[in-house]
Amino acid sequence: MRRVVLAGVVVLTGCAARPSSDEATAADATTDSETTGEASATEAVEPTTTSAPGGPHIPEGLFMCLDTELCARWDCAGGCETPGPEAMCVLSALYERTFGAVEVVRCDGDCALHRMIPRALGTDGVRWQWRSQTNPPGYAEIVDCVLRPPEFFESCLLAFTPECADPAAWVEDCSPSLEVCFD
Repeated sequence: MRRVVLAGVVVLTGCAARPSSDEATAADATTDSETTGEASATEAVEPTTTSAPGGPHIPEGLFMCLDTELCARWDCAGGCETPGPEAMCVLSALYERTFGAVEVVRCDGDCALHRMIPRALGTDGVRWQWRSQTNPPGYAEIVDCVLRPPEFFESCLLAFTPECADPAAWVEDCSPSLEVCFD
């Protein structure tokens, strides 16, 4: 019994101390933006929260756009060592540049729900935002990005790696968005 409790404490301590890929990417982006003077999509932004007075949380940003989900939510909360049907659906949708929303839950420390909406069928533009899995949730800044080339997603469909499950690895050339939902 003592070993089980000790193992649980070690596992929980290790999980709590490990920075998320978003935090690590944000730290790198902040350093880059300080030296170049340019903002980055993954720059550390304190999430904001919104709640109705005395009521439930009201979705914000991309989470109030498009009710049409392309795939079931991909849950990587427990890790994503192997792709399941949700992963294959999300990666295929991004490979094909299909219009609609995709969501993935990641827990690299704190849990967050990432939402991406490709701009239009066949285009490389995508809008991305994440929200923390807290009550009420905190929202990151909305950013417009370019999807990595289709070959990246094709390679993930053929030979899945940890990078394939990281929304930050799916995009490049991100900048803050002045808009929320696509028209």
